[in-house]
Amino acid sequence: MTVQSKFKRVISRILKGIGVTLLIAIVAGVIYEEVGRRRDLKRLPQIGQSVDIGGRNMNIYCSGEGNPAVILDPPGNEPGYHWSHIQPEIAKFTRACWYDRAGVGWSDPGPYPRTSVEMAKDLHELLNRAGVPAPYVLVGASSGGTNARVYNGLFTSKVAGMVLVDAAHEDEMTRGPAYARGYVFPRYLWYPLHLVAQGSTRIGLLRLLAPSAHLPEEPSQRTRQQINRALGQQPKSIAATLGNAAWPDSLEQARSAAGLGDRPLIVLTAGIASIPRLPGEPPMDPEMMKERWAYHQVWMHEMQAQFVKLSTRGRQVIVKDSRHAISDEAPEAVINAVREVVTLVHEDRSKSSATQTVKN
Repeated sequence: MTVQSKFKRVISRILKGIGVTLLIAIVAGVIYEEVGRRRDLKRLPQIGQSVDIGGRNMNIYCSGEGNPAVILDPPGNEPGYHWSHIQPEIAKFTRACWYDRAGVGWSDPGPYPRTSVEMAKDLHELLNRAGVPAPYVLVGASSGGTNARVYNGLFTSKVAGMVLVDAAHEDEMTRGPAYARGYVFPRYLWYPLHLVAQGSTRIGLLRLLAPSAHLPEEPSQRTRQQINRALGQQPKSIAATLGNAAWPDSLEQARSAAGLGDRPLIVLTAGIASIPRLPGEPPMDPEMMKERWAYHQVWMHEMQAQFVKLSTRGRQVIVKDSRHAISDEAPEAVINAVREVVTLVHEDRSKSSATQTVKN
C-alpha cells in the first residue's frame, strides 16, 4: 500500500470519527433539550390554556366578563405574563386577555418570518379558536403597539378601540440617536439567523450557553419580574428574540396600516427619557445625555403625538412620572386609559341603539 493510500485511509477514518462524534453530540443535545423543556414545565407551570391554531399551540389567559374584550400585547419579546398585574384589574369591568406570541412564554415557536403581520394573523386565529368574541380593545406596549396597529389594518371590523402604551414608532430607526437604535442585520441574514436560532434550540446549544434565570423554589415567594425573566430566558424565547431580525419590516407594515377612523384611541407617552445603560457601565457622556433628552422631546411632542391622528377621537396622555416601561412604573395609567376606552365603546353602542330605535 502506498503512502498516499495510507494517508487517504487515515483521513477517511478521521472524518468518519468526526461525523459519528457530531451525530452523537446532536442526539445527546436533542435529549438534553427535551429533558430541559420538561423541567421548565415543572419549574414554570403553565398559566392559561393552550389553543391549537393549526399544527402548533399558543397560550392565552382570560378572565372577567363583558364586551368588548381587552387584548393585551406585551412589549418586545416579553411573555404575556408581563400584564399579570394589570389584567386582573381590567377584568373587574370587562373580559381581559393576555397571550404569548409564538415562541414566547408557553406558546410554541412559529414559522419564518416573525413580522407584525404574521403575529397579527396568529392572534386573530388564536382569538377565534379560543372563543373570545369580537370586537376588541387592543392594548399594545412598545412593539406590541406596532402589532396592534397592524392587526387593526388587517381586521378592522374586529377592533372597537385601542390604547397605545409608549408604542414603537416607524421612524425611530432613523430619527433616534445612533447609539439607541440597535443593530439592524442585512436582509440576506434574516432567514439564516432564524434557522440558526431554531436549530441551536433543538439541539440544546442555547440551553447550554444560556443558564436559566434564578427562581425561588416556593411559588409564593416569586415576583412577577422573576417569573417574566425566567420565561424570557427559556431557549425558545431567546431563539424568538434572535430570529426577530425582520423588525424593520414590522415598522413599515405599521406605517401602511389603516387608521381607526372614529373609534376611540388613547396614546400613553412616557414623560421621562429612558437612558439605555448596561449594568456596570459608566454614566453617559454629558453630550450624549443632552442628545437623548432632546430626542425625548421629539418623541413626546412629535412622534407620539402623530399617533393621535390615527383616530378622529384620539387623545394623548403624557405619563409624567414614568419612563418607557409605563406598564411597570405607572400601571394605573394603563388601567384608567383602558377603562375610558371601554366606556366610550359602551356609549357609542348606546347611541347607536337609540338611533336605531328612533328610525324604527
